[in-house]
This record gives sequence, structure tokens and C-alpha cells, in this order.
Amino acid sequence: MMTPEFRTRVFTPLILPLTVVGVILAFALSLSRVLLAVPEVVSTITAIAVAGYILLIAGLVAARPRITPRALGVGLVLGFAGVLAAGAISSSAGMRSLEEESAEGGEVPAPPVGVEIPEGALLFAAGTGLEFTEAPTTATAGEVTIALDNSGGLPHNVTIEGVNGDRPIVEATNAVEVGTVTLDPGTYTFYCSVPTHREGGMEGSLTVE
Repeated sequence: MMTPEFRTRVFTPLILPLTVVGVILAFALSLSRVLLAVPEVVSTITAIAVAGYILLIAGLVAARPRITPRALGVGLVLGFAGVLAAGAISSSAGMRSLEEESAEGGEVPAPPVGVEIPEGALLFAAGTGLEFTEAPTTATAGEVTIALDNSGGLPHNVTIEGVNGDRPIVEATNAVEVGTVTLDPGTYTFYCSVPTHREGGMEGSLTVE
């Protein structure tokens, strides 16, 4: 049993403040785990709910000065226990992916990445629309290098009818890709074989001499 001397000299000045600080830190840590584990919208709702709960307790204390310490303690303990339990569960789930949120937020794609375009390559360029913003019209027969510079977020490729088994020679999404193919003299039709892209206008003619 706690003696008056122990309460005055040890519990009130030392143990009680340390306990309060520990509870506050545990509450803050658990709440941060919850907010980082759930989706952003749920995180916002949770923060508002916690703030509302704190304001509710403060309002009850202000409106009813004679509220019993036991009732106040039960309310606070239930709130702290709920947040601590949610924090423990969220900690095991891990932090939500911030990269996914950035992608869902519709941010501008990063600059294209990939290999360097060789000198003399047949350059095909594509952006965000269904069109080749740049494409060659002539080429020299033999082994040629084809480069696709796709700066948009859509997948595109360069396919030439009757060449490479009508499979894409190069394909890229927000990147630069390079490939080689052998072309005999003649006139070829090139296009993007991604569904609906050719129908949308991604095709043209290449004359090989």
C-alpha cells in the first residue's frame, strides 16, 4: 500500500510524470503507425476521429466539472487502448506504399530512360497520344538500327509488316529502346501493334533503297 510519504516524495514528482510521458509517447507512436499503414483517405478520417474523441472528452470535463475520476479514467483508457491495439496491428501490416500514391496522384511521368540512341539510327518518337511524333520515311537496305523514343506513359512499339515475323522490333513505355533488323529494298508499312494504336493513326510508310 502506498504511504503518504512515498506518494509525496517519489510517486507524485517522479513516477507519475514519467508514466504520463510514457503513455503519451506510446499513444503518438501507435497513432503514427495507424496513419502510415492505412490509405491516405482513411488516415485523414482516423486523425479527425481521434481529434474529435479528444475534444469530446475535454467537452465532457468542461460541461460536467463533477465528473468522477473513475468515469474519466475509463474513457481515456478505452481511447488509449484502442489506438495502441490499432498501432500494434498496423505495425505488423507495414507502411503503405508511397510510390503507389504518387502514381495514382497523376504526376507527370519521369523522363524516358533506356539506352543511348546510336548515330544513324532510324528514329521513331512517340508521346502521350496515338501518333508517331517523328518517324523516318527512307532507309538504306541492309542491317539497320531502329530506335524508339517513347516519352509518354503509354506503351508503344515499332512493327514492320513482313519483317521479324510481324513482331515488334522495339517496344518501350516511357523509355528509349534500340533494336536491329535487316531490310531489303522496297516499300514497307510500319505501325504500333498495341491494340487500337494502329487504328488511332500510328502507322506510316518506309521506303528502303
